[in-house]
Amino acid sequence: MVWRYSQRTSIPALASTSSIVTTADVDDVVRKICQDGYSPGLNLRREVIEQLLTFSSLATCYFDGNEDFPFHYRDRHEAQRRAGRQFRLGRYNGALIASHAFRALASDGQLLAIARKYLRSEPVLIGARMWWSLAGPADYEQKAEAGQSFHYDIDGYRGLAFFFYLTDVGREAGPHVYVRGTHMKKSWKHLFTLFKGRTDAEIDEFYGPENQVLLCGPAGSGFAEDIFGFHKGLGPESVDRLIVQLRFGLRDYGLGFDY
Repeated sequence: MVWRYSQRTSIPALASTSSIVTTADVDDVVRKICQDGYSPGLNLRREVIEQLLTFSSLATCYFDGNEDFPFHYRDRHEAQRRAGRQFRLGRYNGALIASHAFRALASDGQLLAIARKYLRSEPVLIGARMWWSLAGPADYEQKAEAGQSFHYDIDGYRGLAFFFYLTDVGREAGPHVYVRGTHMKKSWKHLFTLFKGRTDAEIDEFYGPENQVLLCGPAGSGFAEDIFGFHKGLGPESVDRLIVQLRFGLRDYGLGFDY
């Protein structure tokens, strides 16, 4: 099916003329994704980080994306007190439309070149998200609902996501974890099932702790990954994490991702 999509004649996506991502070798990035399922080493320019941080400080976000619970990030503790509960996520609904810097990132020529080469077809933007992962205790079910337990995503016959941290992310701030090689090779048990999520113990047993890659980095650092591989964001322990994600596929199946 990927080959069939590669035979389409389509109009290339309109790309920005200059990249706002520091220069990376497109062929090397794609080679790493093909081999391991992910590639680190992408970095936003400083001015873009500042523009996105300014947007995040002024815009309204929503607890778990629910528009019944709006708040500004600076008021998050008071907002949770009023709601009478602790939340895991603060999502900026419609961030792509509202933020010029985010739109520029979604049309960045270098990111589109990476997606085009990996997908072997003209990439279709199927999702764009910006959200806070909020620090605090949580049980397994709460973590799973927030994408903080191992899972994989199916966006069609092939999909690629770009992630960029907008805050410094160390171990205590909920770094992303990717299970190397699982975009190509999974246990049959994990393929022929209705459930895409797996416990840490299952991932350890089938794929080994040595293949679980912890992706930490300063604000602006990013990575690309095939989201058919197992991945998760660790729950932040003491420091909140702000991140943006762009998802590209072969076509948009109308799965309802944020824009």
